[in-house]
Amino acid sequence: MAPRKRPDYEICLDTAGTFETGQVIPGIRYDSKKEEYDIRLKVWDGKILRISGGKRDAILSFLEEKRYVVTPEYYHYTVRARGKNPDPSPVSQKVLALGLRFLWVRVIGEAGPDADRGR
Repeated sequence: MAPRKRPDYEICLDTAGTFETGQVIPGIRYDSKKEEYDIRLKVWDGKILRISGGKRDAILSFLEEKRYVVTPEYYHYTVRARGKNPDPSPVSQKVLALGLRFLWVRVIGEAGPDADRGR
């Protein structure tokens, strides 16, 4: 069995200034820096959002207010919208308004968060 290729990540927004918008980084580089952020937002093809980070609870009521379908997991919230693709922009605006260290990435090379299990 061939080893599975790790995904790459396109940086959409980084409030800490570690990465540049539009920069594509390998999964190993993302993994080495991700814990430095209060909230991380991963997007797969605009259909599924995953929110991680130690302060993700700070936006849970906002997600519920926006009527997103939120599935809490041990380290993440998986966020879907009913009948349409969830829009990550309002989520990012809320996080920015809170002044948290925030990293928003688009996952390249994976179909969805189920392929991301265990990371």
